[in-house]
Amino acid sequence: MKKVLLVSLLVVMVGALALAQAPTPGGTAITSGASGSVAPVVDVLGAHNNYGRGCAGCHAPHSGAFGAGGGTQGAVGDAYSGTNALFAQDMGPLYNQTFDFSDVSNTGSRKNYTFTTPTGGNPTTWTAQQYSDVRSIVMCLACHDGSLAKGAMMVNQAYEQQIGALPSTYGGSKIPTLLGNDGTAAGTYNNDHPVGENASVDKALGSFYGDAANGITFAISAGKITGITTAGQYASFVASYGAPALFKGAWAYPTPVNAAATPVPYLVCTTCHDQHVMNVYAASANSPIAGSATGTYAKFFFVNGPYNVNRVSVPPTQAASTTQFCRQCHFGESNEANGGSLPTAF
Repeated sequence: MKKVLLVSLLVVMVGALALAQAPTPGGTAITSGASGSVAPVVDVLGAHNNYGRGCAGCHAPHSGAFGAGGGTQGAVGDAYSGTNALFAQDMGPLYNQTFDFSDVSNTGSRKNYTFTTPTGGNPTTWTAQQYSDVRSIVMCLACHDGSLAKGAMMVNQAYEQQIGALPSTYGGSKIPTLLGNDGTAAGTYNNDHPVGENASVDKALGSFYGDAANGITFAISAGKITGITTAGQYASFVASYGAPALFKGAWAYPTPVNAAATPVPYLVCTTCHDQHVMNVYAASANSPIAGSATGTYAKFFFVNGPYNVNRVSVPPTQAASTTQFCRQCHFGESNEANGGSLPTAF
């Protein structure tokens, strides 16, 4: 009898431990740091499962926002709702609006990072650039704005934080997921990374943009990126990490170009984020990671590349993937641009 009780107690203890363990977005490889074999134990759609609604939370199979239960203000403001990508959220309040992502300066001088959305209407009348802006910025704001566009089942807290998947040392304050309603003054976007035509890649890359000796060069034809080449210091960085946000991914080049006489790529939300896969990044021939076209890597926050907040070294004898991701554009702050090189800790 004692043996039976002891076995029963052990079973209960093991069960309790299993329940106490928070789900880990990228599987066991998130804590071990191993790359090439990350298996998700939380569904890859993650937070965008919309608490059970799944794909229909963003893409209504019928009638757009009309079929998804109405618009953000109680009535649908977009007469063409759902006619593009079967998108189910009401983008009406966001059309023909200007968002100011500029840094605030005490001298009054600052870079212009304003972005004006298209006027909406029939998608067949949009230019290629407007089409890209709607699909890659406005659709994201439909859920992540919170000022002009409200509702959309957002609880304004990072999903990884809700499920306890972040390391215990990550901090205790709530990580907001809304841009225009994040706890600061309503409708303020100065503390959000700029997107849109004014947030051009060359501003961040500086002298490394178009440098055939040590930088990255974009081949652009008919308003589209047709190729990307790297050389010298930037090529060394790509060998250590990669350039998944700028390189051609699984579907298309994620960075659109402006309509200037000499077109330049610029950032949109989907340059840095993949809205369909929250926790795993898969390398490909078009977007190799650390020189390899195979393997899967842990990530958080729908980031479009390896981004593992659990894999760091102290002191930093390896470059954290979280830092390397930003260095794709902000290359002047990389090890390679400063005369050195460190392997990336994935």
